[in-house]
Amino acid sequence: MIRTVLGDIEKSELGATMCHEHFIIDLDRVRHDGVSKIETVEEVVPEIKMMMELGVKSAIEVSTIDLSRDVLKLKEIALQTGLNIICSTGFYLSEYHPDWMDGASVEEIADIYVKELMEGIDDTGIKAGIIAEIASSPNSFVKNEKKILEAAGMAAKKVGCAVSTHTSRYTAMETIDTLLACGMDPDKIIIGHQDLINDSQYHLSLLERGVNIAFDTCGKVSYMADEVRARNAVRIIEAGYGDHLMVSDDVSRRSYFVAHGGVGYLAAYKTVLPLMKEYGATDEDIYKITTLTPARVLDNEWK
Repeated sequence: MIRTVLGDIEKSELGATMCHEHFIIDLDRVRHDGVSKIETVEEVVPEIKMMMELGVKSAIEVSTIDLSRDVLKLKEIALQTGLNIICSTGFYLSEYHPDWMDGASVEEIADIYVKELMEGIDDTGIKAGIIAEIASSPNSFVKNEKKILEAAGMAAKKVGCAVSTHTSRYTAMETIDTLLACGMDPDKIIIGHQDLINDSQYHLSLLERGVNIAFDTCGKVSYMADEVRARNAVRIIEAGYGDHLMVSDDVSRRSYFVAHGGVGYLAAYKTVLPLMKEYGATDEDIYKITTLTPARVLDNEWK
């Protein structure tokens, strides 16, 4: 079963999925740029409807506890759009962590994750369906970031769920090692933001560990051209790992919205996937990436 904000669904109901999105989020309290915030159901629903017109049926919403996650708003978005939304439990980068984190043990943090996965978030009755996006800083783990990762591995092992990460080249292997040391199934691990790294041999070195990687910043061409993303994705398919790859856009600022002149939640399905087909990916490859792999990774018996 896959746990959504409207209740559990069968994996056959998931359909084409965005693996790493934000619908309600506040990064502005650290960034102070005036646009790193999505606050209202009304502003995001039209953007999601445009995404769904491309065939998207589901999304993993990876906003963490410390990024102003609001599951009641996510529920309302799901009701208004028909999108299957899998919400998250977890913590983000160290500068966003609550003050009490310094004194918390790994076990105490893991207990928070387990409660939100199995009992519900606060008094909403809504349960998280994944632990995400567990973050590490660009060059190394900072302050309590290793602690929240260890707690994620502990909780995921206990309940059987997936963990999705915010990970750089410099923390990826350590992230995998840490989660595997907790006893996690590598196929329940999603290493995020790997399309920002233009190195196919590096990608394969991660995939050889049995984990999944996310090309989840599609459309952010100031970081990496979508043509490069697509070619690197096809190289992964050609190497035999097409069933361990997922895609998304990671929209975290309202300035990315179509309403504000951006590409919204459209880049993965409107640009990158078509480019992949142009470069040699088949319809079967695309179906694995968009539908079969997310369903396999998210599906859980909920121990």
